[in-house]
Amino acid sequence: MTQAVNSTKPMYSIYIICFLGLFLSTLDTGIINLALNSFSVDFDVSLEYIGLSVTLYLLFLIIFLIPSGWLGDFWGQKTALTLGFLLFGLTSMIAGFSDSANQLILSRCGQGIGAALLQANCLGLAGLQSSKQKIKLNSFIMLAISLGPILGPSFGGIILKLWGWQFLFLINVPLCIVGFLFCLRINKSVILLNKETFDLKGMILFFMMLVGCVSLIYSNNINLSLVETSFIGISTLIIFLFFGKIESKHSNPFFPVKLLSISSIRYISIGSMLFGLTAGMLFSVSPLIFIKETSYSIDYIGLICTAAPIGVILSVFVKKVINSSCNKIILIYALPLMQFSFALLFFMSFNISVFNYVIAALCYGLGGGLFQSSLIQVAMEQKKDKQSTIGSLIRLFQNGGIIIGAACSLALLEIDISLLENIYNYQTLWGITLVVLSTMSVYSYFSLFRKK
Repeated sequence: MTQAVNSTKPMYSIYIICFLGLFLSTLDTGIINLALNSFSVDFDVSLEYIGLSVTLYLLFLIIFLIPSGWLGDFWGQKTALTLGFLLFGLTSMIAGFSDSANQLILSRCGQGIGAALLQANCLGLAGLQSSKQKIKLNSFIMLAISLGPILGPSFGGIILKLWGWQFLFLINVPLCIVGFLFCLRINKSVILLNKETFDLKGMILFFMMLVGCVSLIYSNNINLSLVETSFIGISTLIIFLFFGKIESKHSNPFFPVKLLSISSIRYISIGSMLFGLTAGMLFSVSPLIFIKETSYSIDYIGLICTAAPIGVILSVFVKKVINSSCNKIILIYALPLMQFSFALLFFMSFNISVFNYVIAALCYGLGGGLFQSSLIQVAMEQKKDKQSTIGSLIRLFQNGGIIIGAACSLALLEIDISLLENIYNYQTLWGITLVVLSTMSVYSYFSLFRKK
């Protein structure tokens, strides 16, 4: 159990910490994608093997989100964030000076753990502030989360061209030092009232379960046989059942099932996964569509694909103009805009043009940004002593949704078929997403309004 204390002085330190922590962790999710070929050549390894530097970063980020939230609620967000900036900066330096693929991949695992500490506890720290400061911090958080995906590919390309791939990692070091120094300026965010034992068995089983799920999702990429895939699937199911049994008996379970029993937190978690799922589909499929169906250059395609993240940034300012409750924003503005986006993509699949895509992507970014910021704002109003854990849940479900959305959509589009069949595949993807969003709208109506 924890109790909030005054951590609003100096307030600007908290703004900087939250912005840097979320910006760095989202920037490094995709900044190295353009450098994978350079890694493959320099280290003389296959693209599939060096691709582990991306996959394992996300995997370790997801695995350590819950324990990072627990650490913040247990020892204080200041301690967890200080450790997060130190670890992220140190592993970034190691990655920048890597002389082998294995060293690079291991350092990326360390970056994933550091990113988990930053993501969970930046949201946790924001949730402990006053109501007025929460609204302002919400805007900073949305800007940080949105700028990462925008600047990742473009900024990464410039660095790669001018200075080499090493500086993709070394650029993080001075920013981590700044974040670390500002962490020292804030007061401890929580006071320890009593100790709760950490569920180590639950964490190990959760890790094994996630590894099994990721192996199943990428079974085609790692060339698993039918027997191996079946064995992993059955083993993962057994681990899941064993995990559920242990968690139900533990006084402080690794996975916060009790929090998910609260309807508002359950809604936030499902909404975050939905946003991640749709983002994973749109961001992974969009470049492939233009590469397959047009003759545009890679630079131009990259520019086109920034439309959705730009829409997310615009949502920060639109939300201030709307000035309505989170419930109304979600049901009246956010979800309808996201539905309109995928409906437009569905009906325009036979007429792919830059104009159609940009309009659809901007609408998605605008609606998705309003949706995500509203979910974060609702989360900030929940249990004060569990803000970091709730923050970790949001990022866990969102990142999980991104992985599932990207993997499923790419698996469908990797099939070598004719142009007409490809278009039907695009329509299938957009149609499924539209149905999911429509279902979410019905769930939102009953959860946010009818319940009252």
